Amino acid sequence: MPFHSVSPDPAQRSRFKSTAAGAAIQVEEPLVCAVNHDQARERDGRTTVVVLRPFAYTLADGSRTVRVPPTYLTDFASIPGVVRWVIPPFGRHAIAAVLHDWLYTIGQPDRRGEADDIFREALKELGVGLARRSTMHAAVRAGGGTAYGRAAQDWTASFMDWRTGAAAVPAPAREAFFNDAWPAGVPTVDL
Repeated sequence: MPFHSVSPDPAQRSRFKSTAAGAAIQVEEPLVCAVNHDQARERDGRTTVVVLRPFAYTLADGSRTVRVPPTYLTDFASIPGVVRWVIPPFGRHAIAAVLHDWLYTIGQPDRRGEADDIFREALKELGVGLARRSTMHAAVRAGGGTAYGRAAQDWTASFMDWRTGAAAVPAPAREAFFNDAWPAGVPTVDL
């Protein structure tokens, strides 16, 4: 079960399932986000959205589970404008891009390569073709170092109250999310 809910109720956890061995997973519930209309909260001219329903991704071997909290602000895939006609920021890869953005937002030291590899694995699980998956992985490997390196500076701008547009920084510091922790006080339910 690669992607799933963060709900503490096991009956509510199965939001995504494989259709057959090696097949792309089916998303049974949507990635729930609110579009941010505040131009000041755009990222390099890219529209951002606020995650409203937390979700999690468990690696295929079960060794790691990454949870993405509500109020997290993302631009999906951070595709430069000149190549968006080839790979748009939003598509089959959207939830994997949000997961990858979250791992970069945390920016745990010495885990950037792992974040990029998780992105590639999630893209495969979602049925993104080999050529596009490889291109996207190569792009984050080549150009993601700066974003990963500024995680500490960007932390406070990475969360937003979708109702008011105000910053919604979670109580825990970003270091509290290291090693896939889910700190006390972070919601596990929809906003």
